Amino acid sequence: MENEPVGMQDKNKAGKCKKWILVLLGLTLCAAFFLGCAGVFFPIQTLFYLAVGWFSFLKRVIPQMMISVSGLVTALLLCVLMAVVIHLLGILIIRQIRNQNTAVSLSRWRLRWTCAVLVLLVISFTGGFAVVGVAHQTSWLFTTEKRVIQTSYGSRGRSNQRASMNNLRNNGLAVVNFASGQERRLPSGIMGPSGQPLHSWETELLPFLDAVGHRMKIDDFQPWNSERNAEYFKTSFPVFIMRGRDRTIYNSKGYGLSYYSLNNQVFYPGSKSRFDQIPDGISNTIMGGEVFSRVRAWGDPFNFRDPALGINKHVDGFGAPWKSGGANMIFLDGSARFISNEIDPQILKALSTPNGGDSVGDFRK
Repeated sequence: MENEPVGMQDKNKAGKCKKWILVLLGLTLCAAFFLGCAGVFFPIQTLFYLAVGWFSFLKRVIPQMMISVSGLVTALLLCVLMAVVIHLLGILIIRQIRNQNTAVSLSRWRLRWTCAVLVLLVISFTGGFAVVGVAHQTSWLFTTEKRVIQTSYGSRGRSNQRASMNNLRNNGLAVVNFASGQERRLPSGIMGPSGQPLHSWETELLPFLDAVGHRMKIDDFQPWNSERNAEYFKTSFPVFIMRGRDRTIYNSKGYGLSYYSLNNQVFYPGSKSRFDQIPDGISNTIMGGEVFSRVRAWGDPFNFRDPALGINKHVDGFGAPWKSGGANMIFLDGSARFISNEIDPQILKALSTPNGGDSVGDFRK
């Protein structure tokens, strides 16, 4: 080995480096494959978006950029001024070194050195911005509402489920407040003179959901999707939306959706039901809950469903996408709880009917 020519040694070293690179690349691909099979995409997504995310960022930002002529001129003048300062400082430093140590032979400061220093300063300056940009991009990947990267699907799912439960409680409280008004009836929508449904229970609840101004714009004597009212129902209210990744908030016609529905055995168009007219008791009767299939617009006056169809058992029933298997439901007394897909159908039926007289067993325990 000692007698090998220098060129041969260099070739051997280069060959070893290539082998190590290929080994590392193979291990990386194998690790990515096994992580993908295990459903762990977080490391792969992180590297991908950090490497490629800049292209989508530039594509989105560059069309919005406006070139300022005065800004460009100012930048060029600053660069020229900086170059002059660097060149003069370089000449001064070389001169000082020569004066202090005559034994040192230094050539004069050259213009290309000035350019090199200027380029290094510009790179350092922009590099600082790049570091900030990388930090911002990384933070965006984890915190964006679009949830490009799920750090923990389970915790994110639980967070969304809790947020949906809060929305459900807010809707339930609005129902209670509405029923405590002058009419004392439960919200069931607004009917026309000839008995046709014009507006939904959500429309009636708007004043109790901090949307009084929006409610005042709606014409109660015209259908919700009429030319007069349509624009007001093409608004999405977060209180009607089940939070989650890629959740649709508008239907194909542009109307805002509602991921919550009411129990059609208590609420229905034209109903005059009241809290004191629930024989089975308000604590044992379902008010409504989450829906995830055939989602209707919040202005649709027919947004009612039958809980007795089962939880996540029927496309026209109640349900949710939670991994725990079930849906958040709220009762007429304002209490909310999670009901499993596997609840006894007879108990669910008893909880759905307001006057069935059926026993709910130990459901409340």
